Amino acid sequence: MAEAIRKPVEALESGLGQQMARWAAGLRFEDIPKPVVARAKRLLLDTLAVGWAGSGADGIGALQAYALRQGGAPQSRLWTSNQGLPAPLAAFINGAMAAALDFDSVHDEATVHADIVVVPAALAVAELEDIDGKEFLAAYVAGDELLVRLGLAIKTHPGWFYTSALGVFAAAASAARALRLGPEGVQAAMGIALSRASGTQQALVERATTKRLQSAFAARDGVEAALLAQCGVSAPAEMFDGQCGFEALYTKLDHATILDGLGTDYRLVSLTLKKYASCFCNHAAIEATLDLVLRQNVRAADVESATVRISPFMARLVGAQFAPGANPQVAAQFSVQYSIASTLLRERFAVGDIHPAAVSDEQVGALAHRIRVEVDPAQSGKFVPATVTVKTRQGGQYQATATELPGTPDHPLSEDEHRAKVLGCLASGSKPMNPAQAAQLVDKIDRLESLASMRDFWNRH
Repeated sequence: MAEAIRKPVEALESGLGQQMARWAAGLRFEDIPKPVVARAKRLLLDTLAVGWAGSGADGIGALQAYALRQGGAPQSRLWTSNQGLPAPLAAFINGAMAAALDFDSVHDEATVHADIVVVPAALAVAELEDIDGKEFLAAYVAGDELLVRLGLAIKTHPGWFYTSALGVFAAAASAARALRLGPEGVQAAMGIALSRASGTQQALVERATTKRLQSAFAARDGVEAALLAQCGVSAPAEMFDGQCGFEALYTKLDHATILDGLGTDYRLVSLTLKKYASCFCNHAAIEATLDLVLRQNVRAADVESATVRISPFMARLVGAQFAPGANPQVAAQFSVQYSIASTLLRERFAVGDIHPAAVSDEQVGALAHRIRVEVDPAQSGKFVPATVTVKTRQGGQYQATATELPGTPDHPLSEDEHRAKVLGCLASGSKPMNPAQAAQLVDKIDRLESLASMRDFWNRH
């Protein structure tokens, strides 16, 4: 185990950013427990799969075309293309694809989407620097772990989008670790990232496609911060706890949550692998509606009206009146009314159900407008519970409450469920894989530590 990991927190030099940087820089593949490596590989596969599917999302093609028009050295690959871009720009586009369907992993307690920030950043730099699979995995795990811990250290949620506001630090640390800059270089990269720490939930509230770009901005800016640190650019050393650091301007961080057990108790293993391509605030309502459909035999044609009761946090993100507008896919991803209506009508909630054509279906729109959202001020939960009550034309009333969600550490997806998700995602998008290509990608990730060059990662896919 690396020296920086063996030392207790008390023995490390002061400064939150310095301690985080020393740990990230010192992390070796051999230090990471095998179960954590296995979990990291599964998270990596999940992220690449949802990104592959997201390449076909509304607006992503135009975003790719925009990036390719910028030109520049082909340092890192676009995941679904043989074309390359400068590493920061590649991280941006790949990050946007990974976020596009809102099907990516999320930490329900930390409320951060770590993988859509860290994977694009770490993979872009791994190709640029041409490191091996072990070095990549160490850089990836370092970034993911730091972002989850940073998210857990937050106690207030006034409306910042912490995935990007905190994610840029983790992306910078991961990218600097991939560049093998050492503790000072990782610290400098995180210090540079302070100038790019931003993100707001307003994009989610207004159902704007900017939502999927905020995490991509963090991936891009993290890579650029690491490259600037490599050039020798100096940066604030107290990026978190300084007089004008993150804590002074945004919110306080619980330092013990970040540092205690760092390197021994990996929190990234508790990331949720999503079952549904939707904001996690909708999943409880989807689960409750599936209970009504599959167990209580409620049929959409019989529904007179419905009510969903959710927490204030959930209501802020998904409780507004459903209106497809100019961004139907994003509108569906952030509407509990749409989630319930679509599940009632289709008796499922699949990736295809957030396709713009499916979202614009008149039947689902009409049903969604018969669903009333109630906010329960006594509920402090971010993602559970949700209670769905349906009144039928025949005068009956049916109700279901979801208090647990699939994909969480307590209720993980089975191997078969996750495999079905991955293969379904890889078989879609702008460049669908055939089964042999998908199997090859799965196999390559399974034996990633034996890969001599990350530039070979996408070969033959």
